[in-house]
Amino acid sequence: MFAGMNGMEHPKLERRIAVARAVIGFERIWAALLWPIVIVCLGLALVFSGLLPWLPAPARLAALALMAVVLLWSLRPLTGIAWPRRAEAMRRIELSSGLAHRPVSAAEDRLAADGDGPQQQAIWREHKLRQLRLLDRLSVGAPRSAWRDLDGAALRLPAGLLLLASLLLGPGGPAASLSDALRLARAAAMASLTLDAWVKPPAYTGKPPLMLTSPAMVEKLKKEPEILVPENAVLTLRLNGAADPKLKFQDIAASSAEAPEIKGVVSDSKRGKDLFQSDIKLTRPTLVRVMDGTNEIAAWRIMLIPDAPPSAAITDEPTADSSGTLTVKWKVTDDYGVTGIAAEISLSDNQDGGIGIDGNGIFLYDPPKFPIALRKASPKEEVSSTSADLAEHPWAGFMVEMVLTASDAAGHTGQSQTRVFRLPERLFIKPLAKALIEQRRHLIMKPDEQGQVEQMLEALLAYPDGLIEGSGTYLAIATIISRLKGAASQDDVDVAVNLLWQTASGIEDGSMADAKAELEALRKELEKALAEGAPPERIAELMDKMRSAMDRYMQSLMQESNKRMRQAKPGQGQPQQPGRTVTPEELRKMLDTIEKLAQSGANDAAKQMLSQLDEILRNLKPGDQQGQMQSQSGRALSKMLDQLSELMRKQQRLMDDTQRMQQQGDGELTDPQGQEPGNNGQRLSPDGLAGQQQNLNGMLQELMRQLGQNGLDAPPTLGEAGKNMQGAEGSLRRQDREGALNQQGEAMNKLREGAQGMARQLMQQGQGQQGNYGRNGPARGDDRDPLGRPMPNHAEDAGPDRNMLPSELAIRRAREILDMLRQRASEPRLPEGERGYIDRLLRDLY
Repeated sequence: MFAGMNGMEHPKLERRIAVARAVIGFERIWAALLWPIVIVCLGLALVFSGLLPWLPAPARLAALALMAVVLLWSLRPLTGIAWPRRAEAMRRIELSSGLAHRPVSAAEDRLAADGDGPQQQAIWREHKLRQLRLLDRLSVGAPRSAWRDLDGAALRLPAGLLLLASLLLGPGGPAASLSDALRLARAAAMASLTLDAWVKPPAYTGKPPLMLTSPAMVEKLKKEPEILVPENAVLTLRLNGAADPKLKFQDIAASSAEAPEIKGVVSDSKRGKDLFQSDIKLTRPTLVRVMDGTNEIAAWRIMLIPDAPPSAAITDEPTADSSGTLTVKWKVTDDYGVTGIAAEISLSDNQDGGIGIDGNGIFLYDPPKFPIALRKASPKEEVSSTSADLAEHPWAGFMVEMVLTASDAAGHTGQSQTRVFRLPERLFIKPLAKALIEQRRHLIMKPDEQGQVEQMLEALLAYPDGLIEGSGTYLAIATIISRLKGAASQDDVDVAVNLLWQTASGIEDGSMADAKAELEALRKELEKALAEGAPPERIAELMDKMRSAMDRYMQSLMQESNKRMRQAKPGQGQPQQPGRTVTPEELRKMLDTIEKLAQSGANDAAKQMLSQLDEILRNLKPGDQQGQMQSQSGRALSKMLDQLSELMRKQQRLMDDTQRMQQQGDGELTDPQGQEPGNNGQRLSPDGLAGQQQNLNGMLQELMRQLGQNGLDAPPTLGEAGKNMQGAEGSLRRQDREGALNQQGEAMNKLREGAQGMARQLMQQGQGQQGNYGRNGPARGDDRDPLGRPMPNHAEDAGPDRNMLPSELAIRRAREILDMLRQRASEPRLPEGERGYIDRLLRDLY
């Protein structure tokens, strides 16, 4: 129940009465605001439609004053509004709740003073209870508008529609229109519109910006309305003097009037007092419209050149050498430039024993890392090869799959086809080293069988004297056994695996191991310094350390070679592969060249030569007695090649003498001055020239005889050259100059072919080795054939070639050109076209 027997005592009924009074008051105020609201809508419609601001100032002010007076007159009913009484609120609740007999009003009734008898009190209490039961559900009702009764002509509807139409179709913004309507002074002259717009392609494309508002471009767009720019280009525009600037991006496929607006175009806009600036990243074809309110200032149809993803390919089957170095030839291409290339290696399902691998231990090791670096910054196409020593990795000797992934500046990637090959493993010759590597492989494949590996290693320690040469090796094997006995986890097994490799490598390399490790560490540090652009002082410091380490390594290599020669039995020598002679002087020359290239700023060329030096060092092997014998034979054969070269020069000189001579009436061949060149001005008879040709033929026959004595077959072309020499000799004796020239020319061609065949034969049989040598290189001590051309397996830019490093004058001139370009690029008033050209030149130089 709401209350007691006497009066209002429940707060809920009081709240209902207060709400009812507020509702009645709102209805009275709302009814009084009808005509003021209609007048305000009509006035704002005049302002926002542009009609009122268009009027002259006096007429506009008079209209504003009239509307103000009418508005004030319409507000008169607000002054006569009275706040609802309590009884009115109670009656509103009774009517809204549908209560009969006015129970809310009767809640405040009082019993007469003379009715305090017991019977009267009981009847009054029952009456109050019945009345209060009707008050359980009270409703105030929603406010009701009286506008329909007050506005019989419905003038409020057209007033509202006029206001809505002026807002949607008005010439400017509401704030601007209101400001113009209230302005007392004459409006300032509208600032002239100026628009600058240009498209800036991404920096990695190397393309210059495109000025869209230049007179030349405006004329071009009249004939070719579509603008073709690279994907991810940025459209920048700057608009001055616009009242309501904005941008629209519409579908380029439809017409400009019907094209739907597109979303997803990134726009970064800034607004100032009179300046509007925006940067739009173009990721799809679009129709860009620049608007000032409803007026179109400019429109461009922009088409995009797609940025194709890069492509990567492994151009040849990966190869390896006996040291376990993997060499991969690759090619990457991209329309604007490749920024990076990475290699991913995984185990292949197909192994020698079929599908799968016998042993799960190999899966506990991460794939090997094969780092690949680009020689130039962002090349559009690069064909190169990369080498890395992966022989130490547990996967060495297993079939693996390799995939190359190339990436560009736009974030696109492209993958090569999968290549399946065997990961190279190092070839060990010494029996103890081979045994340790065999146990290492067993431990990798089956780490749970470490007990068997322990037993095998203990058996190796018990072998007869001579198997283990030094105490260091004995202690290393004992340490590995101790590690395996105490192994409690896979990490302990991994430590034993690494120790087995280090021990086996140390046994195989002998005294060269420490020097080789030091040299490899310095090489990696120097390669890192070149890649990071270290200062010249750091490069010079590393180069000095490299020279010292190189000397120590070459000395240890010589000591190991002598040691193997002393230990080898007569007739026993390790077979050596054919290769070129590498001397310490040549290696030091390569180091000097690398330092000069780095000092001149050509870090890419320096890194390339450092890679070639690394390849030579990896291929160096200690020589043996057989190699020494072969080197002696090689020197003799090289001497024969030099003799053949000298023979060809003499034949060419004789051919020149024959060409310059003229036939005289006395039957002799002379030059125009009557003297024979090269013979101190003495006259030379045809028999004299024929005698020279006969001597040259004799030298050729002697050379062919020496080839046979050294176990080489004389090329057939040399015999044919001898026949041509005989024919030339006969023609000279007959004073037939033309016939002699023809025969001499044929002889020269045959000699060249014979020299090439002789050089190839020498290389195939491995001649020309002496001392320490590598597997790659020419067969002779020299790097060119008798004709001055590079040998077939020796590229122009490989190794310490002559003429590889420019002269000091050329390097100094290159530095002057670089300084001039940098100074020119820093000039503030340099035209954009020339600046872009110089930037591209400088970028290609690094």
